[in-house]
Amino acid sequence: MDAAKPDLVVARGLVTTLGDRNVLDGVDLAIRAGEVFVVMGPSGCGKTTLLRHLAGLQPPTRGTVTVAGHDLHHASPDVLHQLRLRSGMSFQGGALLGSLTVLENVELPLRENTDLPRGVIRETARMKLDMVGLLAAADQMPVALSGGMKKRAAIARAIALDPDVVYFDEPSAGLDPITAAEVDNVITKLNQVFGITMVVVTHDLPSAATIADRIVVLLGGKVVALGSREQVWNDPDPRIRDFIERRLRAEESRGMDVVAHLEV
Repeated sequence: MDAAKPDLVVARGLVTTLGDRNVLDGVDLAIRAGEVFVVMGPSGCGKTTLLRHLAGLQPPTRGTVTVAGHDLHHASPDVLHQLRLRSGMSFQGGALLGSLTVLENVELPLRENTDLPRGVIRETARMKLDMVGLLAAADQMPVALSGGMKKRAAIARAIALDPDVVYFDEPSAGLDPITAAEVDNVITKLNQVFGITMVVVTHDLPSAATIADRIVVLLGGKVVALGSREQVWNDPDPRIRDFIERRLRAEESRGMDVVAHLEV
């Protein structure tokens, strides 16, 4: 990854408050154009909330998100529309429309946001499906797809408009290791061949180790590590070691021992 590439998505001082709790507490980060940037951390650390802010789906309580220099949550409607056309989103469950075929799902962003002829839209959608290895399933309904196929169909739809950046929410969730590796390969290929910036929220450590150029680790809504894959994997901070090595802290371990004793 070329460190000289410009920052595409920048978050500064992000705070998200729900009730009396800060889900995010002063998050600063910058995502470079053309990199695979992975957001990691345990459940409840604020990963998905951060992704929603970066993708423009939810404004933070405080702080800013800029994309290509534009303030995402204070932009004019016209600028915001253009920024959204430059980004794609792959949701955890795929979020495919069940009443449309796989091909029609991929065509949808093109039909709604371009004036391209119908034939061009169809061929473009078929090309996107081919890029994720799913062209043979073009005429199937989403209900007929496996979990991994739904993920790949969602990726094809996310790249339909040739975006600069694609956001992924847990792309390997619910998949077996082989299928998860296939999805990882798609993400890596699209990044390497087409230079698409990828922002990936995941709890899957093998996936993160495979695809990431850089990683941010969140704990309690705060950034506790940010760097290259190697830097984060070798970070001596006990909190990072516990997470990466999947170790329970002593007090959690004692709690598990108590539960086991009670169950016996």
